[in-house]
Amino acid sequence: MIQESPNVLDEAAKSFLTLGSSLLTVYTGALALFKLNERASDLLDWVVICTPIVLWLLCISSLAWVYFPNRLRFNSRSPSDIENVTVDVSRKKSRRLKIGSVLFVIALALTSTSILWLGAQPAKEELAEDKTIQLIVADEDILSELNNSSGRHENVVIIAIPASILGQSKRDLPDTDSSER
Repeated sequence: MIQESPNVLDEAAKSFLTLGSSLLTVYTGALALFKLNERASDLLDWVVICTPIVLWLLCISSLAWVYFPNRLRFNSRSPSDIENVTVDVSRKKSRRLKIGSVLFVIALALTSTSILWLGAQPAKEELAEDKTIQLIVADEDILSELNNSSGRHENVVIIAIPASILGQSKRDLPDTDSSER
């Protein structure tokens, strides 16, 4: 039983390591697929996104550390020395597995919380309000032309232009000379 103890701990660490790596992949894939990172608008949102990733990496590192015991020095002819070294290795592996398991549970909880938090955040399109800019045209020729086309008979025409149209870069706007402006 003492001799098999390190192998049992290695198998448990391998299972957690595989599951932790898979869940990290699923989490980062969900961030990319559902574009949850685009909902991050401030530092708190980025902390919520990055904390599970850091915890998953620490968990994976801790579980991989189970496989790397310290140098084993013992007298191969002494059964008590072999037993002491095996017990010591099992104790160290068990402690590392416990650390990895705790990090696994915390990372899993924070991953779930992160997805729920980011899913509840409004998308950037929802944050942008409909803003319009009103232009008042005072040129008589333009006024008469616009009034005739719109059916209005006032001396002032108000034109509402969505702000998103004005937000385009200069290279996207049609090239006009100064007389058309």
